[in-house]
Amino acid sequence: MHRARLAALALSGLALLAACGDTHLGVSPRVAVAPILDSLFVGDTLPARTARYFDAQGDSQATGSIRWASSDTTVLRVDSVSGELVGRGRGSAVLTARANGITGSAFLVVARALDVSLLLDTILLMPGDTFTVPVVVRVKGGGGAAVWFRAPANPYFALDSATGRDSARVAGPARPFYVFAATATDTVADSGATEVVQLTDTTGGKGSFSVLGTVIRRARAGARAVNYRRQGDTATFRVSLPVTVGGIAVENIVITLRDSVRAPGTFPVDSISPSEVATANFVCRPLRSWALWSIQTASSSTLRGLSRRGGGITITQVIAVPHGFAVSGRFAFTGQRNDLYDDPLGALPIRGTFVAPLIADTRPCR
Repeated sequence: MHRARLAALALSGLALLAACGDTHLGVSPRVAVAPILDSLFVGDTLPARTARYFDAQGDSQATGSIRWASSDTTVLRVDSVSGELVGRGRGSAVLTARANGITGSAFLVVARALDVSLLLDTILLMPGDTFTVPVVVRVKGGGGAAVWFRAPANPYFALDSATGRDSARVAGPARPFYVFAATATDTVADSGATEVVQLTDTTGGKGSFSVLGTVIRRARAGARAVNYRRQGDTATFRVSLPVTVGGIAVENIVITLRDSVRAPGTFPVDSISPSEVATANFVCRPLRSWALWSIQTASSSTLRGLSRRGGGITITQVIAVPHGFAVSGRFAFTGQRNDLYDDPLGALPIRGTFVAPLIADTRPCR
């Protein structure tokens, strides 16, 4: 089983932030729980995970007694003394082990014996775009399952039942679609929506994205793209997908490319580090293409997922509209949590789609 991919399908939401924030990984003294990413099926029982205590010098010491806990006992039950795990319901939970006054954490996903999940449940397309709906199917024991797609009849998009290829026809409101998975004994389904957007001016962009892993976010957003003047250099491209509350952006996806975008194409996304984000020039003079996700937390701090090398963004169409252009596209990258930057638990698979106005800004970047 692909554990990392399974962990990306967790459904428990931002409540995990507080639990994961107390991991102490990468800080001495600390408790390391292994494996830090794991999975099981509903009804499965697993023995206790391994917990090791490291002192302030980084040396392994006796842990003494360990107290175990689960962030969501409806998903994962753990015996507080023995550490035995029982999968109770579909979802995800943070498992904590406390020893010598220090807490360490691991992240576990519990799946049904047959499960199908959309990795992106809202798809934004421009007429003429195509997009293959991303799904993951899990079968206990590793057997196969039949998978098919269905969308109620509509004039806006067509969905291939065998491949999940979503073809946008004409602009129209969001309409649902479904994905099914079946074995000889069970059938399950998940649902999403496709909206076909046609911009007529440089306003009204729309985006959608999902953030998976130890933070779970599925959001509809605005979308806006710009080719802007780099400090002392040529134009560069940026697209942003802000989620606003009362006119204030509380969450955002920002993707910046080293060069401007004037035609369709696929462009790699490189990495950006916390130290680079702390400088002003990472926007006005980017050294390479990068992406990030950010959100304001309940404590008024900013949690970020900073791109690792290996992601990408595809611009599928660039069309002229009054006062500029409109672009459509999709992206996928791994964002590393800034508070868990050296921890595999902090890797967040991020993907999305957008239809956005594209303007040119020739003012010097400040």
